[in-house]
Amino acid sequence: MKLRSLRAQLSLWHAGLLAVTLVSLAGLTYVMLRQMLHSRADAALEDYAETTAKTIAATLYQSTVGQRQLPKFLSNDLQSWGRYIQVIDSRGNVREVSDALRSHPLPVSTTALVRGMKGLSTFETVTNLGEHPVRIVTVPVQMGSKVPYLVQAGASLEGVDATLQRASAILLVLTPSVLLVGLLGGWLLVGRALKPVDEMTRAALEIESSSLDRRIVPPRTDDEIGRLAAAFNEMIARLDRSFRQIQQFTADASHELKTPLTTMRGEAEVALMSDLTPEEYRKVLRSIIEEVERMSAIVENLLLLARADANAVQLKREAVALHDIVMTVYEQMEAIARRKGVSLELEEIDEATVEGDPLWLQQIVTNLLNNAIKYTPEGGKVSVTLKGEVKGEGRRRQAGENDDFPLLPLTSSHFPFVVLSVSDTGVGIPPEHLPHIFDRFYRVDAGRSRDAGGSGLGLNIVKWAVEAHGGTIAVESEVGKGTTFTVRLPQVPGPAEDAEDAKAQRRDVEVV
Repeated sequence: MKLRSLRAQLSLWHAGLLAVTLVSLAGLTYVMLRQMLHSRADAALEDYAETTAKTIAATLYQSTVGQRQLPKFLSNDLQSWGRYIQVIDSRGNVREVSDALRSHPLPVSTTALVRGMKGLSTFETVTNLGEHPVRIVTVPVQMGSKVPYLVQAGASLEGVDATLQRASAILLVLTPSVLLVGLLGGWLLVGRALKPVDEMTRAALEIESSSLDRRIVPPRTDDEIGRLAAAFNEMIARLDRSFRQIQQFTADASHELKTPLTTMRGEAEVALMSDLTPEEYRKVLRSIIEEVERMSAIVENLLLLARADANAVQLKREAVALHDIVMTVYEQMEAIARRKGVSLELEEIDEATVEGDPLWLQQIVTNLLNNAIKYTPEGGKVSVTLKGEVKGEGRRRQAGENDDFPLLPLTSSHFPFVVLSVSDTGVGIPPEHLPHIFDRFYRVDAGRSRDAGGSGLGLNIVKWAVEAHGGTIAVESEVGKGTTFTVRLPQVPGPAEDAEDAKAQRRDVEVV
């Protein structure tokens, strides 16, 4: 048995607690039994002595006044009771004894004599009258206010000692026996209780990265072991999802990097095997440069996401006029949209101030507009809206909106949210793709292919940046009608609002 095992430790703790309990119970039983036997013996002895004292008092009252003498009434019958009796006067002289005490009268202590003359009873135990101790009680013979005699009654404690000895022997046998049975039972019960833990341990040791689909089956689900197994299964499920995401991410990243490398190698091999004109060579080099730039963008985005996952990206925290950023990005993207034949319009732009990093906020708007323009066919329309939510107004989840993005209730009257919406009239996104639209390297086949030049990381970066600013992003789409991305960011008071608040406070002070 390993003393460091949980089973051994629990068994030892159980044994120690059981031993203390049994010893305490045995000791308490012995003390209570001893007290009860002595109390019953004292009560019977005192009753016997008081009966004798009353008989003497009654006899003295019936005698002639002035000739009151102690009668000869003590008989040998009293010895059959196992008791002894004697009568003493106020000076401690023995006046009458039973036959068993004629050669060895009961001792008279000063304490018993003094207390008896005061009308009090006294119990004493003497050990020099025989093999067993003798219990003695001294009671007064009351004659009005006087005490002419004292009655002493004694009884051997042989029966009490014998009973206590038998009880001690029984307790000495029962206590170790019960302790031994308890130890064996505790060992078996602890082993049975921990058996599921051993099975769970063996099952957990057998689970590897290649078999994360396995689960631990608990014997019961409504106890602590069942909850422990459920926690293990949940942890394994999270690990399984993480491993699958890592495998998928690795495969997607390898594929994304392999595609431009294959393209560059193919174009270079064709150029080497062919006799091309300088213009054709320049065309091949330009194509290779484009692939290098595309691969560099993928690598930069991957490094950025890796730093974001490690919380290594530091964002500035300053008041930023979001409407100015939207206007700046609009001016940059308007020419691109016009060359593609897409109409880029500003429908409603309210002044809004948020706290965050201006470069990342600009990146959010740029990625959303670039994504909308890229996947909107010629003749389509992309519209941008920026407006603040009414203070205290809530928002319901729209049909097709991703459930992974929480809805933050607007309970603060001082910090409402600002809503940025980017809508397009493209082909739309099928409903089954909406929950995965923000995953890394995820693409929708219809209208969102690799031929458009995207790497599948832009929306994931936007999602991270929005959440890093304390906001949420959601998408609504309908096939054949278009897609709308909605970003909600916490709004902070701008300079104008601060000035209005200061004026209001001054007005309040003046009124007061």
